Amino acid sequence: MRARPLLLALLALPLMASDEDPPTLKDRYGEQVRVLTEAAAVDTTAYERLQVLCDEIGHRISGSAALERAIDWAAETMTADGFTVHKEPVTVPVWVRGPERGRLLAPMERELSLIGLGGTLPTPEGGVEAEVVVVDSFDALDALGEAGVSGRIVLYNVPFTTYGETVQYRTQGASRAAALGAVAVLIRSVTPVSLDTPHTGGVRYPEDGPGVPAAALSVEEAAWLGRLAAAGHTLRVHLELSSERRDDAPSFNVVADLPGREAPEEIVLLGCHLDSWDVGQGAQDDGSGCLIVWDAARLIAAQGMRPRRTVRVVLFTNEENGLRGGFNYAEVHADELPQHVAAIESDTGNGRADGFSLDLRAWPEDPDRLRAQGLMWQLEALLGPHGGGTWDLGGAGADVWPSVEAGVVGLGMNHDLSTYWPIHHTRADTFDKIVLADLQHNVGLMAATAWVLAEMPERLAEPPPAKRRRRR
Repeated sequence: MRARPLLLALLALPLMASDEDPPTLKDRYGEQVRVLTEAAAVDTTAYERLQVLCDEIGHRISGSAALERAIDWAAETMTADGFTVHKEPVTVPVWVRGPERGRLLAPMERELSLIGLGGTLPTPEGGVEAEVVVVDSFDALDALGEAGVSGRIVLYNVPFTTYGETVQYRTQGASRAAALGAVAVLIRSVTPVSLDTPHTGGVRYPEDGPGVPAAALSVEEAAWLGRLAAAGHTLRVHLELSSERRDDAPSFNVVADLPGREAPEEIVLLGCHLDSWDVGQGAQDDGSGCLIVWDAARLIAAQGMRPRRTVRVVLFTNEENGLRGGFNYAEVHADELPQHVAAIESDTGNGRADGFSLDLRAWPEDPDRLRAQGLMWQLEALLGPHGGGTWDLGGAGADVWPSVEAGVVGLGMNHDLSTYWPIHHTRADTFDKIVLADLQHNVGLMAATAWVLAEMPERLAEPPPAKRRRRR
């Protein structure tokens, strides 16, 4: 159990001028939070705009014409909303998927349900045909050694535990197998829930190391092949993956400000990524996140509320296969990052959020960490009646990660993931899965949180000592 009363009392001591307790965040901002969440509950703007993004523009991989149409559409619409908008250039990688096919040849013939991993190398013309070895860990791969792997296709049949633990087989599996002489890699899709739908996602190759083509099987087919191998059957697969790497292309982060009335140089950043993989419509990943943060800021302005600090919405480019938008923002804005009070991200779908994870990695032992946790508990109490009272310490999100590493307080919106995992990085990530009431709730919770962080006089934490030299 958290010792909240004692900690909060200690945190409040410097503020006390009498025996009376100082007003809490709930005392100060409860009514404004109510106004924002109630307004969001009847507003359909985010839903209507997300439908345009998904149905009229579609999936938006880096370097595609669709992504640039989405960027222009967002910048123009945000300008019409009254934001101060500009686009910041980012150079992004370009990878184009071609036809893909996998077929089991032995011990029986069957078409396989697969999808190439994002950024995969192509197979040679005509494809590759080889025996398949099945492993359930990198230790098992290493135990086979070159003698057991060379000339074969490696199948990583690794059940999902956590995303962070399991995704390493998608990102690193191809290079690890290639180093032992494999000719290709198949992975079990990285998801705890599957309806025989393969999930794509990025594969990484070392700049000066080996790499082989890589694709994902559906959970069901990977598990089935694993059972066949365990029963003593020899597996043989023919795999064809076509893809093309092209020269880097120009793209943009979209930056839209709702200027603060007293301290416009201080910023509460609301972030998401506008790009998506090249399958489905990118509705949950991360179209919904974009409309959550965008509409949260629009909703604040629509109520005639102008915060003390600037609320900045950033639609990042190239999260999925490079994270260059996030790194570019941190580099371009390096001198003003100490003036960023918080960086909030929504990038885990549109499931109904119940709070946020607070990322304080820049304050491992700093006294400000304790103070920030005390304010976090006050935010729990403030937002709890509105369905946002579950806060914890954790990660904020990939796009804001470079800024958080540089000393900005990070917050990640905690969504219900039960409907996210089955469609994550699949052809099924489409607008029809969006629940209007959940989107409205998420917009309201994001708006309320952004408002309080931008309005309250105190910061969650001062910049870490190593970063303060940049503060103006």
